[in-house]
Amino acid sequence: MRRKKNTKAKSRRSRSGSPRKASTRQDNATAKSDSNPPDTEAWSAGVRGKILGVALLAALTAVVYFPVVGHEFISLDDQVYFVANPHLDGALGLDDLRSAFLEPYSANWIPLTSLSIALDNALYGTNPAGIHVTNVVLHGAGAALLFLALVGMTRHWVASLFVAAVFVVHPIHVESVAWASERKDVLAGFFWMATLVAYARYIEVPSPRRYVLVLIGTALALLSKPLAVTLPFALLLLDYWPLGRIGTGEGGRLSKLSGLGGAVREKLPLFGLVAVSCVVTLLAQRAAGAEHSSQVPMLLRVANASLSYLAYLQDSVWPAGLAIFYPYPGAEELKWGGIGAGVILVAASALCLRAGSRHPHLLVGWFWFLGTLVPVIGLVQVGTQARADRYMYVPLIGVMLAVTWACVRAAGDSRTQQRRLAAASAVLIVLLSVVASLQVRHWKDSQTLFAHAVAVTENNYFAHASLGTALRVTGNLEEAEGHLRDALRMKPTYDTARIELAILLASKGQLAAARAELAGVQTSRRNDAETQAALGLVADRMGEHRTAIGHYRAAQKADPRNLEVSNNLAWLLATAHDFKLREPETAVRLAERTLSQEPGNASFLDTLAAAYASASRYEDASTTQLRAIEALTDKKQEPDFLRRLEGYRASKH
Repeated sequence: MRRKKNTKAKSRRSRSGSPRKASTRQDNATAKSDSNPPDTEAWSAGVRGKILGVALLAALTAVVYFPVVGHEFISLDDQVYFVANPHLDGALGLDDLRSAFLEPYSANWIPLTSLSIALDNALYGTNPAGIHVTNVVLHGAGAALLFLALVGMTRHWVASLFVAAVFVVHPIHVESVAWASERKDVLAGFFWMATLVAYARYIEVPSPRRYVLVLIGTALALLSKPLAVTLPFALLLLDYWPLGRIGTGEGGRLSKLSGLGGAVREKLPLFGLVAVSCVVTLLAQRAAGAEHSSQVPMLLRVANASLSYLAYLQDSVWPAGLAIFYPYPGAEELKWGGIGAGVILVAASALCLRAGSRHPHLLVGWFWFLGTLVPVIGLVQVGTQARADRYMYVPLIGVMLAVTWACVRAAGDSRTQQRRLAAASAVLIVLLSVVASLQVRHWKDSQTLFAHAVAVTENNYFAHASLGTALRVTGNLEEAEGHLRDALRMKPTYDTARIELAILLASKGQLAAARAELAGVQTSRRNDAETQAALGLVADRMGEHRTAIGHYRAAQKADPRNLEVSNNLAWLLATAHDFKLREPETAVRLAERTLSQEPGNASFLDTLAAAYASASRYEDASTTQLRAIEALTDKKQEPDFLRRLEGYRASKH
């Protein structure tokens, strides 16, 4: 005990006698590292606390998200990224590296995410279970890194754990985790948090090696999702609080920010990475036609952005009625609501600036929330949604920093208040976990997901149309037709719903009505993949096989990823009534390629068997048809499948 006391005394003399003036946190950390060996007992307790915190976060993640193991892919984007992705071949190689960096996919340049999807494909094929679990693991790991980063920056174990726990279980994050296609969110989030850890270590003992780790973390986050363009700005906010690297002027005002210039210069390499990412991303989105700013006037975009900020805050505090798609408000609502929301945002920002020197956590939390949403708030419109839950994956941290540290400061040193705050925090985490668990279950499949969206939103044409499509696929044609017509009533110009309705009518044998719907499709959509596929289906049902083949080929050229079109085309090339239209070898190649994307699909197996028979490969046809029968889920089709099998077997002899 005496040795320990003497060590502390010696340490105090060393610090007091140091020629350096430890005027900042950085100087203090450096002095402590250079002259004061760590207290082993205290360090061990800190390690135990961190291990306990990470374990708790892992447990919360598992409890909330365990149902995703049984979830299916949903119809929105999942097929594009994980099933019909032409870059996936079941192996991870140099071709994946080349395509990830040189070929933007689905309007996005996200090479690291593309590589992670290729790795998933090599490990799991098209089995959604492993892919969903990977998302969950990345989410939990990101939360653990957030916890470690906040502990390193604030030295407040409990508050840091609470922020990270809310990050794990908040229902607004379910979209980013339970939606397989949002791999880019959780992967970018993981590297964002890793960068925070690296930055905390760099601040403690600055060195080129530690700065390089910050640079690498930023680059990896940007390569996962362009949302990370705001990461350097977030680091500047952390420089103000809790790191204290940027001071305030006298009198509690923020008129002087000493050290800001140096902090900005320090991050110039990070801003350089951001600039490159912005240019490449905009080029990729415009090339793919995903950038819709020209379709929405700037004033309406600004108004919607203001309303969205308030909606995000509301959903952060009261996460009820969350949905996969939120339609744009009407012009009148945007006009007056946008003005009111703008006034509220400006007033809140002014209050946070005014209180910044006394309550820096409010300033940092508020501007973290505002700033990290800027790329996705809709000023540059990408997609047709008004807002999206997934965009709050990182911004929610700002809200929680402000609220959590406000509560910590209000509790002060009172043991009673601290215990009450801890109890309230535990209750809140439990409640959020329950709500998030319920929200996770809505992502089970497309029908469940879009039915929920229809139930919790109004005039959601997209949700109605998507639910109609999901119901059509499962054979519930009457209910599907109702939702598709609802979608068109809400938005008559929504051609996707009109095309889906035409396909449904063709399936019911109402071919004239189907053609009438297709005639109503806007001229700009007449030659796209969806319209051509629908025209091909109608012509196919009417026995106009030559016309159908032409439409299917046009659709396939416009979108080679559409497996249904490829399957329909292969079927006609193998079975057309006019033998002059048959192309057996082409049908085999096309059917094999289609089946490789979805190996267990009974319809695709049925088509491949027909293609083999057309090429006089009856043994292969019989074997493949047996696999198709085994894969059938709709037993109503079994008699047709068996009849074809008998035909193939008879042709062998």
